[in-house]
Amino acid sequence: MKSQNSNDCFNSRKGELSCKESGIKHLIFSVRSFLSLLFLCTASGAWCTDPPEKISFTYESSMIGIGKTSVYDTYLSPLKYKGAGLNLIHEQIKMAGLRNENILAQHLFYIELADTKNPTETAASYLGSLEYAYGLLYRFKPVQKIQFFTGLQFDGLVGGIYNTRNGNNPVTAKIHLNLNLSGMAAYRIQIKKQPIRLRYQLIFPIAGVQFSPEFGQSYYEIGLGANNPLLHWASFHNQFMIRSLFSVELPLPFCTLKLAYMNAVYETQINSLNTQILSNAFCIGFSKDIFSISGQKNKKNFQTIFD
Repeated sequence: MKSQNSNDCFNSRKGELSCKESGIKHLIFSVRSFLSLLFLCTASGAWCTDPPEKISFTYESSMIGIGKTSVYDTYLSPLKYKGAGLNLIHEQIKMAGLRNENILAQHLFYIELADTKNPTETAASYLGSLEYAYGLLYRFKPVQKIQFFTGLQFDGLVGGIYNTRNGNNPVTAKIHLNLNLSGMAAYRIQIKKQPIRLRYQLIFPIAGVQFSPEFGQSYYEIGLGANNPLLHWASFHNQFMIRSLFSVELPLPFCTLKLAYMNAVYETQINSLNTQILSNAFCIGFSKDIFSISGQKNKKNFQTIFD
């Protein structure tokens, strides 16, 4: 009897151990299955559901501006020259694909030409410059119809001023490379069910490099290989530049009309040479949103820059 009871006890304990082992094996299998499923879902997307890829528009605008320009450059003349100015502006903004499409890449091209006269209109100064700027802007959307953008911008300019009065030094070059701060605000309103976009942008440099000869130094001497430095560190102590642009965009049946006012200030004080160029221009042009469709993008899921 005792032996039989011992065997029954042994068998019952053996059955309990088998149940525990099968339960542990089942738990390990369930954990492995869950981790495998989690890995597959994470690798394939956000919990196995890929959000539809949006089609991002690229914003472009081109304008021509006409206004007044004043030129004061002590390398050429102690007098201030005033006259008419012509500006060509091209802008492109597209999404950089960073931070949930809230970082935008902006390209700006400027061409400025001016024909100015001295106070007695006995001499003329001609101004010409080509400028390119590239910046990255971060977008804020505090409310539905208002957007704010802020960021950094790299800016390069090549140009010059020609004065008809000077015989020895009739030309001076204007060259700089700057790091700018840029801020922009965009607001959308509706008038009689027509969407109208208002936009304002302000740009000013914080640091850069400026080209400037010495006081009284001719470009002939520079061409012979003068030893003095021609590139100078530029910041708030010797340069002040600011450009502001306010624009209104009106939708038309076949395009979007863009009207703008631009104000630009260019001042430098390097090597006892002072330069001041002030320009105001009223601009008119057109803007558009363009896109390209490729791959498996959802062709009904659009995203524009200023929406």
